[in-house]
Amino acid sequence: MRVFIAVELPEALIEALEGVQEGLPGRLVAGDSLHLTLAFLGDLGEARLAAVHEELAGLRLVAPVLRVTALDVFGGKRPNLCFASVAPNPELEAAHRAVARACRAAGIELRRERFRPHVTLARFGRELGAREERQLAGRLGMVPPIEARAEHFALFRSDLGPSGAQYSVLAQYDFD
Repeated sequence: MRVFIAVELPEALIEALEGVQEGLPGRLVAGDSLHLTLAFLGDLGEARLAAVHEELAGLRLVAPVLRVTALDVFGGKRPNLCFASVAPNPELEAAHRAVARACRAAGIELRRERFRPHVTLARFGRELGAREERQLAGRLGMVPPIEARAEHFALFRSDLGPSGAQYSVLAQYDFD
């Protein structure tokens, strides 16, 4: 099954980000699917999934403050998604490193990528039209201050379907 580990967003942050999504082009990510990915694990069997869960359950992590700083896009001149950038901080960086260590201890090798904390808000499945590009360009950059302390991180299952990915929590872990 396809799985990832992510910070679950506090309700106040979800509500604020849903407001930011208003007027964005593309397919908006539903509020109950907004999250901040710490690690994408890919397809795992039951035994490996159980080992990851055991490692994650043993973590004691300080709750990070999630501070949204800007709207941006991935994909350059042909963007494929719009995201809310989250300011790095020591607690969030520590959570990312601890989750990566837990995955390695469970026998999972993660792709080496720079950790760029963000929350995906909209996906663009096709090339944006000129009107949509202007609409998006006018929204990029700074956003009103949005900040909340995370309470949980979770092991998620991701099921791909015609309307996009559907996420379900397999296990939830509290931040200290």
